[in-house]
Amino acid sequence: MSNQYQNETKNCQNCKNDFTIEPDDFSFYEKIKVPPPTFCPECRMIRRFHFRNEGMLFRRTDGHNGKEIFSGISPEANVTTYNNDFWFGDNWDPMKFGQEYNFNKPFFEQFKELLARAPIPARSAYNMINSDYCNEASHNKNCYLCFNTDYIENSAYLRKVRYIKDSFDMYEGIENELCYEDVMVDKSYQTFFSFDCESCVDVWFSKGLRGCTNCFGCVNLTNKSHYFFNEQFSKEEYDKKVKEFVSGSYIELSKMRKKVSKFWNEFPNKFYHGLRITNSTGERLFDVKNVKNSYSVREGENLRYCQDMQSKASNSYDYSIWGDRAENMYECVTCGLGCYDLQFCFNSWGDIKETEYSGYCFGSSNLFGCVSLSKKKFCILNKQYSEEEYYNMVEKIKKHMNDMPYVDNKRRAYKYGEFFPFNISPIAYNESMANDFFPIDEVKANDKGYTWREIKNREYETNINAEDLPDNIDDVNESITEKVIKCLECQKAFRFIKIEFQFYKRFNLSLPRFCHNCRFIERFKLVNPPKFWPRTCMCDKENHNNHPSNSSGQVNRCEVEFETSYAPDRPEIVYCEKCYQQEVY
Repeated sequence: MSNQYQNETKNCQNCKNDFTIEPDDFSFYEKIKVPPPTFCPECRMIRRFHFRNEGMLFRRTDGHNGKEIFSGISPEANVTTYNNDFWFGDNWDPMKFGQEYNFNKPFFEQFKELLARAPIPARSAYNMINSDYCNEASHNKNCYLCFNTDYIENSAYLRKVRYIKDSFDMYEGIENELCYEDVMVDKSYQTFFSFDCESCVDVWFSKGLRGCTNCFGCVNLTNKSHYFFNEQFSKEEYDKKVKEFVSGSYIELSKMRKKVSKFWNEFPNKFYHGLRITNSTGERLFDVKNVKNSYSVREGENLRYCQDMQSKASNSYDYSIWGDRAENMYECVTCGLGCYDLQFCFNSWGDIKETEYSGYCFGSSNLFGCVSLSKKKFCILNKQYSEEEYYNMVEKIKKHMNDMPYVDNKRRAYKYGEFFPFNISPIAYNESMANDFFPIDEVKANDKGYTWREIKNREYETNINAEDLPDNIDDVNESITEKVIKCLECQKAFRFIKIEFQFYKRFNLSLPRFCHNCRFIERFKLVNPPKFWPRTCMCDKENHNNHPSNSSGQVNRCEVEFETSYAPDRPEIVYCEKCYQQEVY
């Protein structure tokens, strides 16, 4: 690190709050030859999230053949979409949409014009088998309404998971089978209604378990078996209790969920979720090293201000979504799979290198301001240049971006070094991942200069209300999959698919009364946001000092401070790591 840098405080041009740029940050910006940011880390993240839809599908017209297709892009967006099979094929040429660079117009205006003309894929989906109703996904087979998923089989209503089989209604997890209604569950089998568990088998309604089998309603256990609400039972006693409470009744299931929620809140939580971390700070960090101020990262190294890195990302800042051997990334979203040295890109993947300000490109290198290019080099705004011409033009364009910055309707100036303006995204704020974590209404979105679109849902006639479904799964047969049901919460129509119904029957689970989206919203309440607050350990001093590990009998009050994604107004008890470990058994 260069010794010439010191901390510098800046005022974010979006939220108007101060933020600090540290010496290590300046060193990274110098290495990749970009200026320091003018947005704070949180506003930079929200701006990237504005470019990702992770839960909605729309019907729109295919720009190639005029047929109706499903897409992650609203029909109201000013872009052309091709169905994925045609878009990935060789029967069209994105270079024909190329344009000369105009030094009399801001760069971002020119990019927006190209994005409106050059077709983009209807869905961000690759190598899918019988999984048309999925998006932001790859290598899925027989899946339905799965988003941000890879290598999934015979499953539905999943988000942010990989290597999952025969599972339903999950958010974030890897290598699970026969699981249901879980959040942050990894490497587990037959685990239901559970949160933050790893390597578990036959677990119900549990939280914070590691290596446990046959546990029900338990919290903070490691390598335990036949525990019921944290109390040890014999196998026979345990099996009898579980059979009593897994009765197939919706009424009894609802009572149990309320009881479990209350029980969970009696136990402490570590101030972050994560395992096997080295010199790292953030939330939901697993097997990471030198990862700072980041959120939901697996197998990452030397990262800062990054979110949702699923494997092997390194040496990057302000990088959201994906990973998979990505390195030297800055201000990118939904880019991965061998990417190297990308700045200010979105939805680009597959060994793409040394590219800036581009979207929906793959297998290419040395692109600037391009859309939908495959296996190309030395292109600007989809126009071919020689290598020498390319480098000369890029330097001129960067200078032009500084001399003639794009200014949006909130007077935010976008020079070289800023990610794309909010209004260039083909995805509206209320359709995007940004709204999942930072929900606002239309008035607030307009006030902030974010894009907003009315979401038009197709109306379906229902033939049964959710409250009229039989209480017990024993009283339902497969004909229920032919019914259109009115959701108990949002009143919208939904259906049960056959593999879903068969799963409920197999595990004696009552039919849910809410549509898949309302079920997701309820699960998502367990998920901490990518935002951090300063707090102090909440351990009960008296109980802590009487803990068996404190053999000296001395009063050692814990005053450890930390940053945590548990907001101060949340009901959970939050401990520092040392105090938490003393409570786990």
